[in-house]
Amino acid sequence: MQHDRVQPLNYCAHAIEDLKSWSAQLRHTAPQTSHVMLRVIELLRTSVKFILPNQCNLVAPDELRQAHLDLARLPFSCVAFEVSYEQESGLPPLPDLAGFQQHHATRRIALCWEPHPAYELLPGLNDILQRFPDGGAFIVPLYWTPIDSKWNLGMGGSFHPYKNELREYGTSELLPASGIVNEALIEVGRATNKSKRFRSEPFFLQPELFEARLAMAHHGNRERAYAEIHLDAQDEELFMIQACSVINCSNVTTAELPRPKMINKKREAKGKQPFFTYKVLQLTEERRTGGTGEGGSHASPRMHLRRGHLRRLESKTVWVKATMVNASSSDGVVVKDYAVPPRPAGSKPELKGV
Repeated sequence: MQHDRVQPLNYCAHAIEDLKSWSAQLRHTAPQTSHVMLRVIELLRTSVKFILPNQCNLVAPDELRQAHLDLARLPFSCVAFEVSYEQESGLPPLPDLAGFQQHHATRRIALCWEPHPAYELLPGLNDILQRFPDGGAFIVPLYWTPIDSKWNLGMGGSFHPYKNELREYGTSELLPASGIVNEALIEVGRATNKSKRFRSEPFFLQPELFEARLAMAHHGNRERAYAEIHLDAQDEELFMIQACSVINCSNVTTAELPRPKMINKKREAKGKQPFFTYKVLQLTEERRTGGTGEGGSHASPRMHLRRGHLRRLESKTVWVKATMVNASSSDGVVVKDYAVPPRPAGSKPELKGV
């Protein structure tokens, strides 16, 4: 059935249920990872949740500019971006990427948070601020694959420094793991020696899995193990950059999709995780002309924001849409009742659930 309104994906609720199961299974064989999964569940519950377009189709890959990095700041201290990854051509097998095995993940969550003692999932994780005092965002992929029909937590993630520069980096400037990733992308034609890059630091979250992959898959080569993490988190880091650069434009706002009360009563009665409230993105002029929802208090989210670009004006940056598509298509989603204004530089983020 096709819908003329944006529909919630409810990925976070289902991911929480699967992570609970994984944590219980790993309690004795991988206790550190089991504990991390419980902490990730806490972040998923307290995060501010956004639905993004299919494949996060907001910015063309070759259109990424310094302006996007300059605006890439989380609107809240902990955010979960949900992204469907459907393809009209089906799911053909993916070739290995320079020795790194690839699998289709048709449902994605980019769990992002800013360094804070309450959010330190492993001891020492926040020490990265010693190298990046201007702050940044931890980004961890959670993904659902048709292989096992379950939600999985990435072995690790990437830290995206807020003070970042898109440019050509020399080999000596790149982390060894970043150099391996770069060479792998060049080998399959997804990058060139002249491609511009930004700084990003991989980290592991599942200590026992990391050590197992290090020994068995990478024969003790720690940089290749970190490169695997970096590759696996690459899409989610781009989700964060695209979404935050759009959210922080002066003409973009959001609408709320409230949690379904009746459905949640039934889920709670069965011991299941209730569904959450979601935000979806919308251009302000469309919200003004789009009518109101029930009760007259919410904009009616009927269309999906598709690929566009940033335009810098004298006193602000705005989002210019390339086109809008019907909500029943596979190309995206967005809407909002109140703005999520960009935080002033140096201001403290609002902490959720701390």
